Amino acid sequence: MLDVRDLRLIIAIDEHGSLLRASRALAMAPSAVTRGLAAIEARLRGPLFERTGRGTITTDLGRAVLADARDILERMAGLDRHLAEARGGQVRDLNIVAGSYLAEGLALSAAGRMVSQYPQVRMRLTAANWTEVARAVLEREAPIGLLDLRGHQSDAGLEVEALRPQPGLFVVRPGHPLTRLPRVTLAAIMAHPLVFLGRAPREVQAPLLKAREAAREAGAVHPAFPALVHESPTVALRLVADSEMVAAVTASLAAGALRRGEVVTLPWREPWVCIRPGILTLRGPRLGEAEQGFLDLLRDADAAAEREGREICASLGLSAGCA
Repeated sequence: MLDVRDLRLIIAIDEHGSLLRASRALAMAPSAVTRGLAAIEARLRGPLFERTGRGTITTDLGRAVLADARDILERMAGLDRHLAEARGGQVRDLNIVAGSYLAEGLALSAAGRMVSQYPQVRMRLTAANWTEVARAVLEREAPIGLLDLRGHQSDAGLEVEALRPQPGLFVVRPGHPLTRLPRVTLAAIMAHPLVFLGRAPREVQAPLLKAREAAREAGAVHPAFPALVHESPTVALRLVADSEMVAAVTASLAAGALRRGEVVTLPWREPWVCIRPGILTLRGPRLGEAEQGFLDLLRDADAAAEREGREICASLGLSAGCA
């Protein structure tokens, strides 16, 4: 009658007291939460919550469902652990979901070492926009999620571990018109075609939009902003190397292209040009050996990326500070 996603939705509405707050916690659109709840109530032939101007009130039917919902989810988590133990030496799967910058950076570094140290684990690393990561973990699509914490809203169902901030840089091809300016400003950068994510945290969007307006007032700008939307920073690096575009990437991700001379760094950055990576896991269920092993390798990769980022910034005479 009800599945795991239904139970998680009901629990989120009860814990957060409104459909809007539940949608934020689940990283779902409010309309999707409304439709999901309506479908559940239709199947159960009764309302689970009363809607008021100040939120939701759980009905008797809703309390009856909640009486067992949390226990059911915990028992399912326990079943997953027991099955993993019973499989013993058999190959088991480990799913990781990560925002694209982290999927192609820290997570990929950790996964490379994971394959040799845990040969019985088959990894699936899924790159996504950071806005989808919390939902994927809450819905048990992956036991571990990685994202930029600046846009993440806290959720009672999730454990959060902050990693080290990583400085970002604006890069272009050698000989790009921006490299010939006596002084590079953010407005000058925003006048050129930008390859960028589909969605970014407000702390990043706001200064970019402000600089874009300043560029428009100062003169000609590339008409499309961004000029190309793509979630992969490594693809952005390849595009920049062969075009007039500008890309913002973390220093550690740019390291290889910088060493090979495919791109150069613009002599401008501020502390908000960074990512603040973090780990999301479900609160309560104990992680297995493979998950813990991946997290240990991820923390090692995080420390190495921080060192590399600081070294690159120092070699360019730029501050590595992150806000």
